[in-house]
Amino acid sequence: MFLRRKAITDRSDLDLVLLLRKGHQVALGHLWDRYAHLLYGVGMKYLKDPERSKDEVVELFAGLTELLKKHEVQHLKPWIHMVMRNRCLQVLRNSKPPATIPNELLQTTTFEDAEEVDLHEATLQQLETAIAQLETDQRSCIELFHLQRLSYQQVTERTAFSLEQVRSHLQNGRRNLKIIMQRARSAAQRHG
Repeated sequence: MFLRRKAITDRSDLDLVLLLRKGHQVALGHLWDRYAHLLYGVGMKYLKDPERSKDEVVELFAGLTELLKKHEVQHLKPWIHMVMRNRCLQVLRNSKPPATIPNELLQTTTFEDAEEVDLHEATLQQLETAIAQLETDQRSCIELFHLQRLSYQQVTERTAFSLEQVRSHLQNGRRNLKIIMQRARSAAQRHG
């Protein structure tokens, strides 16, 4: 699948991120050794296609240096998992016919499970319709965070909301999406 070196550095992820930001490409190789196989697993979970999953991992690493220069990353593993998941969701979003949305679609990397959205039967088109029905602040935060893959901090900068307001809008937006999607499914069952 992916070539990995046997000698993996004992440097922390944060050290490797800092080195990579400074242009030390050896750090990229060490991050590849640590995470390529895990990210391939994420790709397979969503895309169910070995070649496309490999391509997405390679493309992610090709742009990783620039991504890390744009984002303040303290915990690389959940962040890079989120980036890969979002890449896969974008592939699914652009595919025709609409793909089935995985259950984990709108989970955050902070694993806030309280109001997670169960969208396993929904299509991407139904999700877009549901997002359009959200209140403006919730819709903006959902689109920026989940669809444009911005960090919490970047969403606060774009919207002028506080960090707590962004989290609240995301949490309420996910809960409202679940309600909207459940109502749509119920209506479809009544009329179907």
